[in-house]
Amino acid sequence: MSSHLPPLPHREDGSFAQEVNSMFEGLVEAFRKNCSLHGAIAHAVDSVYIKTVDNQILVTNTVYEQTFSGPVSSVGRFGEDFLNETIMPISSRSDALLLSGCSTVEFEHAGRDSQGRAMLLRTIKRSLLGSGHPRAAILGVTRIIEVKERPINEPQFVDLAVMWDRYSKLEEREQQVAVMVSKGESVKHMAKVLGVSDKTVENRRNAALKKLDVDSQAALIRLMVRLQDNGYCDVGL
Repeated sequence: MSSHLPPLPHREDGSFAQEVNSMFEGLVEAFRKNCSLHGAIAHAVDSVYIKTVDNQILVTNTVYEQTFSGPVSSVGRFGEDFLNETIMPISSRSDALLLSGCSTVEFEHAGRDSQGRAMLLRTIKRSLLGSGHPRAAILGVTRIIEVKERPINEPQFVDLAVMWDRYSKLEEREQQVAVMVSKGESVKHMAKVLGVSDKTVENRRNAALKKLDVDSQAALIRLMVRLQDNGYCDVGL
């Protein structure tokens, strides 16, 4: 059974739903093999968290910590202890639906992050009940759709929201190349890792630069650092 909670008009984003489904399947496989939960979600570019039936946080990725937790880790804590009050009502309602038998809830909602920034968010939650883990009950993935309001001391944050939207729409290989470029990897090394030719890497890099509207590798590196520092992603920089 699936339920939708649309506080704001729904926006179709099939790729996001597919990514969450893939993550869910990876987690179930990790449960089966008794692998690390963190390893299954660590590299996601969205905020990801796993909760127990009583709303305790079991594991999160870095993006979630940077966006919603603040300076103190959320792991082992309860949502009401750290989430902004604008997020708690919809969080509680959607959790209740999953715990009452829904398999999936999907909704757009307004809320504030740990720094008080007003955002439009999209969240997909999947029930983990009966999936093989003794405590995991809910998988949640939240994507920033738009920054509605920025702090006075952070004048470029809205621009970053636009850049993040552009990055999110890159093809997967273009994203991979952008991350590798930002880490200073050579074209030959990228080609070897990705199993493609040097020319293909160069084409992917140039396509990423064009779609992001940045004019050099140095500008791309600065952009990726800013995106990570502002909590949009964790690419290991």
